Amino acid sequence: MPSRPFLRARSRRDVRSEKRKVPSALRDLRAWPSAAAQRWVSGFGSKICADDNTQALIAIGSIVRPVPSVQDVDLLYVYKSHRPDFADHPVDVDVRAYDAREVSDLVAAGHDLLGWALRYGRVICEHERYWTQLKAQWKNNARLPDPEIAEKRATKAKALYHDLRQLGDLDAAQEQLVSLLTHKAWARLLRAGIYPASRPELAGQLRAVGDTPLAAELENALTERDVERKSAARRAAAAGASRRR
Repeated sequence: MPSRPFLRARSRRDVRSEKRKVPSALRDLRAWPSAAAQRWVSGFGSKICADDNTQALIAIGSIVRPVPSVQDVDLLYVYKSHRPDFADHPVDVDVRAYDAREVSDLVAAGHDLLGWALRYGRVICEHERYWTQLKAQWKNNARLPDPEIAEKRATKAKALYHDLRQLGDLDAAQEQLVSLLTHKAWARLLRAGIYPASRPELAGQLRAVGDTPLAAELENALTERDVERKSAARRAAAAGASRRR
């Protein structure tokens, strides 16, 4: 599977290379988008959770929600003193890193991803009860993200979607369409006072507030994207098999 550059933890002390125990919270995750993603995240979690620079590692997104399938693994990494370096990871893994010294201010400002993690995320590991105390602090005080931010993101995604279609990059355009509709769904739900759940759950939430057309658009876009992803994976596998002959 292709890789892209991302986080590699760096500690002030030497992090030994011997095999470490995979955190039990990772073993308890019910589904993975790929074997490569599971291997990478298991190794990453084992290393990060043993690092003194780590305050918390949180699983977020559809992998922690009751949805029928998982397309990506999303992780939230909160570090203590220094930002991690970069390393390769599978394309279906994403890690977001935040400085622990800035997290409370970001949550107070209505940061969407951190707020989602506090509401829905699953703790993989934490040091000094960092995440537990953060959740207790914001349990009844966390504000909803600003829907205007989601609307501005939707506007940018729409422009990029049309640009990509004109260039003939239909695969990238399809991804951008999903992003556009996701931002629109977030804005609609936030204006209704509802915190958006994972992407596969957004259509159900939209129908609950009466926005059936947007729900259908998002569902159709997700279905078309998933079909294309599977088709691309089959083509890549067939090409690989042909080269090995």
